Amino acid sequence: MGSVRFQFPQSLDSVYAFVADPEVVRRRSVAFGDTDIQISTTGSTVSNVRKVAAEVPSFAKKFLNPVNTVTDVKRWNPTTKSAELAVDIQGVPVKINGTIRLSASGSGTEYAVDFTVSCKIPLIGGQLEKHITGVTEEGMRKEFEWNKAELSKG
Repeated sequence: MGSVRFQFPQSLDSVYAFVADPEVVRRRSVAFGDTDIQISTTGSTVSNVRKVAAEVPSFAKKFLNPVNTVTDVKRWNPTTKSAELAVDIQGVPVKINGTIRLSASGSGTEYAVDFTVSCKIPLIGGQLEKHITGVTEEGMRKEFEWNKAELSKG
């Protein structure tokens, strides 16, 4: 299981409005070099389908490409300021599911993500799960830093 916690100096309502904004999701994907970005919304759900470049470890080159289509769906609950997270890498038997929770913390906001990576590839599935958990945590740190910088401009 992966888990990350971040602290924003901004208020809970400000952070929620920012991270749940589909246009912010698009801007962040562009800033990270993703391509073929398609953002869609249904109610409070934000879906981001895009092509993502990634370093692939040698043991996983048979299953992962250096560029993959990734679908990231966040089902936000405006009342609880939380979301269900689901990430799918097209053509790869790996799924990422988790929860995002925003909560007031002092004068700022805590942004907490807990997630699991599952892989149904015999023999190397556990190794691939561990690798993708690390990559996902690093991606979330990078996303936090971008969000923090953008929110500070506000």
